[in-house]
Formats: sequence, structure tokens, C-alpha cells
Amino acid sequence: MALCAQDAVWWEADAVRPGREISPLDRWALKEKSELLKQYNAGGFPYVTLRLANVFGPKENTIRYWLLHLWIKACVGLTLPLHLDTSLKEVPISLTYTPDIAQAVKLSIAKGLQELHAEVKLKEKQSKSEGKKGRSILGEAFNLACEEMPDQRVLYNYIGEPAGMPYVETIDAPPNRSIVLYPDNLRGPVSIAKAQELLRWSPTGLTKALRSVARFYERIMLEGKKHKSEIEYTYRKIQAMMGQDGPRFVEWTRARYAEKRKTELYDELDDEDEDDIILARKDVSRKKPKKPKGEL
Repeated sequence: MALCAQDAVWWEADAVRPGREISPLDRWALKEKSELLKQYNAGGFPYVTLRLANVFGPKENTIRYWLLHLWIKACVGLTLPLHLDTSLKEVPISLTYTPDIAQAVKLSIAKGLQELHAEVKLKEKQSKSEGKKGRSILGEAFNLACEEMPDQRVLYNYIGEPAGMPYVETIDAPPNRSIVLYPDNLRGPVSIAKAQELLRWSPTGLTKALRSVARFYERIMLEGKKHKSEIEYTYRKIQAMMGQDGPRFVEWTRARYAEKRKTELYDELDDEDEDDIILARKDVSRKKPKKPKGEL
């Protein structure tokens, strides 16, 4: 795969399958991975491929963002500056917000079913003049990411703003000594033009998504009970990630949220509350419940 030199982003078409330059064994392994395409071309199950960049969001099971959120909040108080990997710090980062993935899945299914229905009607009418309009999405790949592409330093500042940090301390670190949570996908930024054009997909603005996720994790840490096992797991990950600084990082974080619980009002979150926090953009397909007659 080669980076598009014209605008320094990856396009879906840049994922070109290797030819005879690779070994027969590697080609055989690739053939096994292309079984879905082979079946589809033979009249099998229709599909689309959604390609994700550096994923972030609430309940994202690698908890990388959660760790980064807490590190940014502690970086000044504990003198633990975040690492700027010297090999990556000027590389733009594409980020994929988890609720935007759900939106893309929904749009893909709806448009795919629409196309399949049109194909059935065409076969029934036996008319070539009533073919599908527009380019098909079936069998296609789509990159999904926010439009903004910050580098590491800018990303930390974006995350710090809703976390209540006036500034974020950073330090340059060589690749073999840096702790890097984002990016984990090192191929560089991607173009999302194809998904916007064909799926009519629209990603959430990055700063809006980051505010939503920051609010989610702050509420989780403040409430402290419903997700107690996940919080303790996060503390263990902090210990492993930060080495000798891990214990004081954990104790500082525990003490900070214990103190905040004494002074800040919060409510336990149910699933619907969490959805309202997570979804930075309203789902227009959700119908509002009708009010009984006579009720204001």
C-alpha cells in the first residue's frame, strides 16, 4: 500500500493487492482473506468493508482513551508529561469515533438493501432502461474517520480542554522509550470523501466528540460504583503502563475523585443516560414519544 503523494492521505484505492513480487505462500494467505469477495462476485452474499482509523470513544475496550484522559489530568500535578514520540509527533492522526461507526453501519445496510431491491425490480421488469442509479456501494470499502487530523501535541490539547486542563505538559521521547496511546495505526491519515459521497455519511466534529467522551469518563469516575471493576482494571493498566510512577499515579487519581465526590453533585447513570452522553449528535430517526391529549 502506498501513500497518495498528492494530498498525503490514504484512499481506499491505495490498498492494492500485491502481485508476483511476494512469495507464493503469502499469496495463498491473501487468497484465503479474499474469500468474501470471491463469493460475492459469484453471486453470493453482498457486503461492504468499513475501514477504521485510530478508534476512540466510550466503552472502547482497549481503554486507551480512558488512560490518556487520566494521564492528561495528572500530567501537571504529578509532573508526568505526556510523551511526544519523535518519529510520530508531526504525523497527522485520523481518528474514528465509535458512534460514527454505528451510523456508517446503519447507512450501509439501508443503502445496500435499497440497491438489492432495485436489482430485484429490474429483473422482474426485464428492462435495461430502469437500472440502478448512481454508483453501487456493494463490495466497496469505505474509510471512516473524523475530518480533523491533529498531530500528537494538538490531540493532547484537544483532549485537555474538556478535561479542564489549561495546558498539557509534554516531552519529546525516542520511539524505543515513548509511551504512545495514539496513534496505534501508524499508516497515516485517511480520506473519508468516498464514505461522505456514496454513503452520505457525516462524521461528528472531533472536538465535539472529545467533549462527549471526556464527559462520559468523568461521570464514570465520579459515580465510582456501577463500573467499579472496569475502574480497577484501568488502575492496573496504569500501573503496568507507567512502571515506577504507576502507584503514585493511581493514588493521586483515587484521591482526586474521592475529593470531588464530596463537593460535586452527580447521579447514577442508567443506560439511557449514558446513550445521551455518548451520542454527540442527535439521531433524527428516533421518533419522539407522543404526548397524551391535553398535556402541555
